[in-house]
Amino acid sequence: MQRILLVGGGTAGHVEPALAVADWLLENSEDISCEFVGTKSGIEMDLVPAAGLKLHLVTKAPLPRRFNLSSLLWPYKFIISILQSLRIVRSADLLIGFGGYVSAPCYIAAKLNRVPIVIHEANAIPGWANKLGINFAELTFTAFASTSKFGGKWASAILAGMPIREEIFEISSLSKSERSARWDATYRKLELDRSNRTIFIFGGSLGAQSINAVVAKALPELLSAGFNVIHAVGQNNKLPESVPGYTPLSYITNMADMYIASDLVISRGGAVTCAELDAANSYALIVPLPIGNGEQVANAQDLVDKGAARICLNSEFTSEWLLSNIESLALAADNWNIKRVAGAKSRAAELIGSRILQKVSGK
Repeated sequence: MQRILLVGGGTAGHVEPALAVADWLLENSEDISCEFVGTKSGIEMDLVPAAGLKLHLVTKAPLPRRFNLSSLLWPYKFIISILQSLRIVRSADLLIGFGGYVSAPCYIAAKLNRVPIVIHEANAIPGWANKLGINFAELTFTAFASTSKFGGKWASAILAGMPIREEIFEISSLSKSERSARWDATYRKLELDRSNRTIFIFGGSLGAQSINAVVAKALPELLSAGFNVIHAVGQNNKLPESVPGYTPLSYITNMADMYIASDLVISRGGAVTCAELDAANSYALIVPLPIGNGEQVANAQDLVDKGAARICLNSEFTSEWLLSNIESLALAADNWNIKRVAGAKSRAAELIGSRILQKVSGK
């Protein structure tokens, strides 16, 4: 039995691709086991046990982005994380890293234990953990073609796309009648007016307070303009009151149905979100989260280039901006949805999983 460790944590952007690969591996081989490494403060605490995988926890040691008193403790936390990772990694046959702070100490532990490393970079701009990991990796996969511009080993990485949930991939291959049936069922369930256009708004797995505030202020005029609004506010945020035409939800468990039911999506530019929008052929307004090295703008650029999205910077996204642009956004979404062509998308989990099975089997 081959023991495979999947590493990634913090946000759904690191955890969900890992779980998609684990699902494929377990469905296609009886000779492997999959376990997960994360931290106790990440969304993996909910998603990994729900997926039925064993979860190992290490101390979170985020790389300081600016100097302050707490940054003086970082080297000690990072060493503790490496020591914890050494114990977890020791008997593994392969480690697959998906980025996030937890990946860096695991890469070092795997290298010290001579455990083969595979990495997947979900963002168009690589994060620091995977910049470290690529120096040790025997196989590297990327989600965006533009990542190759960083040169070195990134130029020779395998372009796999983003491992996402199978039900999202299935959207693009639905017939018009199948899509219509799913659309009708979702509208009935959410008690929405089927004669109105629908905006689906979400800010990632934890929600986005700035987006929520804009929606709250703009909502009366959006409803009076004849829009339905499905709004995922995030698990840790207070759920607003539902009114006719407005359905607030803490967390979305049936994302495929939400994509099918919506005419326009407003969201952050996380790597998983952009991959799902592409797979679902949805039109979106992307409001990138202004963190890190600007990866959310880069993630959305492929969608913008093919005409499936528009970007509004977070600093410019206000209720006034939204209301003054909603009709042009809705028109662009209508035009996109009319010309939308169903077609099969590449399945990244299958591509990555099959190469991993080849590697652990020695073929």
